[in-house]
Amino acid sequence: MRHRLPAFDVLVDMARKDPQKLETLRRKMTERIINNAENEQKRRRLEGLAFRVDMERKRARSPLQATIRISELMCHSLADLHRSMVTPLVDDKPQKNSVATVIEFASPGTETEETEQ
Repeated sequence: MRHRLPAFDVLVDMARKDPQKLETLRRKMTERIINNAENEQKRRRLEGLAFRVDMERKRARSPLQATIRISELMCHSLADLHRSMVTPLVDDKPQKNSVATVIEFASPGTETEETEQ
């Protein structure tokens, strides 16, 4: 079930004339998204993200500062995602007591003693 966000001008009007109504809409839409998560793990992650956004909004001294903080949160998250996609997984810890036997292969065109017998 999809619900559409009201037109931008309607949202601006709500922000100016009835900020509480806009906040109620925001909370309802957030809850709807969380409740429609595919599984429990995604639901918990969305709840955590909503909590972080709410805390940034509360800590901010102004709506503009809240917007900047949430935008920075999104940018850091996107940078982490990008880094995880382009950086190969590397094990930085050297393996201890690794022993390997190196087998030398004959060069192409040369025969080994076993094949001559």
